[in-house]
Amino acid sequence: MNKPPFKLNAEHVALDFVNTLDDRYTPGGPRELLPSYADLLRFCRQAGLLAHAESARLGAFPHASQEKGLRSAIELRELLARVFYRWVEGRSPSAEDRTALERWAAACAARRELRWKDGHLAWTWRALTGEAEAPALLLAQRALDLLIGDEPPRLHVCASDTCRWLFLDTSKNRTRRWCDMKTCGNRAKARRYSAAHQN
Repeated sequence: MNKPPFKLNAEHVALDFVNTLDDRYTPGGPRELLPSYADLLRFCRQAGLLAHAESARLGAFPHASQEKGLRSAIELRELLARVFYRWVEGRSPSAEDRTALERWAAACAARRELRWKDGHLAWTWRALTGEAEAPALLLAQRALDLLIGDEPPRLHVCASDTCRWLFLDTSKNRTRRWCDMKTCGNRAKARRYSAAHQN
């Protein structure tokens, strides 16, 4: 049975990744959208981080290696969640989380090298599909690029108290309030309409 595609509406893959723990703040939650390594690979393919051939090579790893790769990715996701949600509140990451980010930065740096490509130097990954932690490393690098970029991102959380998904507000007037207007936005409008028309 084919699983539905992931909702990639955060305008950045690192935030979409954090949002794969759904219903994070609901009484009945949370709901894990990455229960297996295969789901992690599917997310990375859909987000454009892995080609199908790369995903197939990673998917051929032994079960124990896949489990380790999934654990690393989930640990990274929850680290990023703590950092990004504190960022939204105007607070710096904890000292422990900053140290953890430094470890991920060092792990990524150890697997990249400078190559001359199309007339300029560019960072490239060295045989990344040779290890099951490749998805986590790719996601860590994208998150680090966002966190330490020259311009602070317009980071927000969905205005729905039962959602709270992260997203970048890339709208011209900087007024985006919902992770997805078709879901959380419409639900809020329906609730307001219902409340206004009660007896």
